Amino acid sequence: MIKQFRLCGDIWNVKFVGPHDPILIDRQNILTIGVTDPATMTIYLSDRLRGELLNRVFIHELGHATLFSSGLIVDIHRMVRKKYWIEAEEWVCNFIADYGREIFGAAYAVLGDQAIYIVPQQTEKRFI
Repeated sequence: MIKQFRLCGDIWNVKFVGPHDPILIDRQNILTIGVTDPATMTIYLSDRLRGELLNRVFIHELGHATLFSSGLIVDIHRMVRKKYWIEAEEWVCNFIADYGREIFGAAYAVLGDQAIYIVPQQTEKRFI
């Protein structure tokens, strides 16, 4: 797995840490298996994650990174009462992790191999 990637013009890092590393304590003071820190532009993942769970958690955390890098987090804050900000953000990231594959799978089914060129370009235009 790569340790760095570009998202909406920002450079993000990926770091695997021990499952009890304090960096995995989230905003609700709960020890988790993945955390995105916009201050350091880093996604932290437990080094015990494997297979499909690793894929799902990483995609979920990519959702958080995208919300921050694209500025869409501001829209969540504008549309949702402050006490629901975290819950709304988690819902969006779970939606991406749970249904993103089906959405892009349908795009590939309809658009064929051209989807690799069309879908990301249209998505990137939304974030520019």
